[in-house]
Amino acid sequence: MRLDELARGAGAALEGNPEVEVTGIAYDSRRVGPGDLFVAVQGLRVDGHHYIADAVAKGAAAVAVEATVKVPAGVTAVRMASTRIGLAELSAEFYGRPSRSLKLAGITGTDGKTTVTHMAEHVLQASGMVAGAMSTVSFKISGREVDNTSGQTTNEAPEVQAWLARMVEAGAACAVIETTSHALVQERVRACEFDVAAFTNVGHDHIDYHATWEDYLEAKARLIDLTAQAAHKGIEKTAVLNRDDRSYERLAGRPIPRRWTYGMTTASDLHPLELAITGSGSRFRMKTPARPLQHLQRAVRGRRLPRAGRAGGGRGTWPGRFRGRARKARAGRSRSGLSRLHRLCPRGRITRQRAGRASSLYAGAADRRLRLDGAVGP
Repeated sequence: MRLDELARGAGAALEGNPEVEVTGIAYDSRRVGPGDLFVAVQGLRVDGHHYIADAVAKGAAAVAVEATVKVPAGVTAVRMASTRIGLAELSAEFYGRPSRSLKLAGITGTDGKTTVTHMAEHVLQASGMVAGAMSTVSFKISGREVDNTSGQTTNEAPEVQAWLARMVEAGAACAVIETTSHALVQERVRACEFDVAAFTNVGHDHIDYHATWEDYLEAKARLIDLTAQAAHKGIEKTAVLNRDDRSYERLAGRPIPRRWTYGMTTASDLHPLELAITGSGSRFRMKTPARPLQHLQRAVRGRRLPRAGRAGGGRGTWPGRFRGRARKARAGRSRSGLSRLHRLCPRGRITRQRAGRASSLYAGAADRRLRLDGAVGP
């Protein structure tokens, strides 16, 4: 891709040769290859601007820098106010703005992001839509899965855009991205054109990064802002909020065309009917604005699981082209979608182990504390 086209599409100023051909986007000088555009990003501990010479020595075709930074003589440069934002915009432009060709949902919250991401992808895929997903544990396209070995739940912008482009190339109609507060603050999903922003809960986490709970909530709330401001793709921009969570009032005040709420009470748009919690999981009918849906969840028992089902599975029926997609999942009609969620348990998060003829043991990932107090409830 020509550098002048890339810079223009990303809203950046170009200094130097406009005909430079860019073959990739890099933000780590150690991984620069010939033809790459090296984007110098200010990180938490390292400033990429200090490594411009290293990137050029490795064959970078050009560099992207913040407005006042000097570059070596003869080096073609792209200038922008923030290279953090620029990395997202340049990456999206390089890969053809793939999220504009997808119905895109972002899942955020303190607990349950990975589970809800995979539940949503599962429902969409089972209902006949080619779907993709990005999460802590894997990347999925049309049922094919690749482990996420990056160490990041939400990858940096070039990887996010590259995976979205692969999904579009594979014929995907929709995708789900597990979205962390770090990713939102660091602009990794800045150029993702979201249609749905879904929240699990906002508890206390990442106190090393967010000074207060309010700062943490504000970081999460950026997902609603991104969704509301994203390119229109024929469906109403929607936030899916946990009405039982203390974050609800603050998030509900964020402007967006449509909101769906879920929770344990009838005040929520989605809530359980005839809830039964047993040793093997929870079973309930889910009330939706359209119709009741039968839902079987076989996983860790507790009240949090029905909430996860409503945040993930319930969203498969709307808005826009999502509407009516879960019809096959209604009880007695098919083993697709919601009726098969009892089989779904994302790898690397929590697994069921037999512990005798009449009991089971549930094991969580070693790097994650299991908040059983909220799961089992009073």
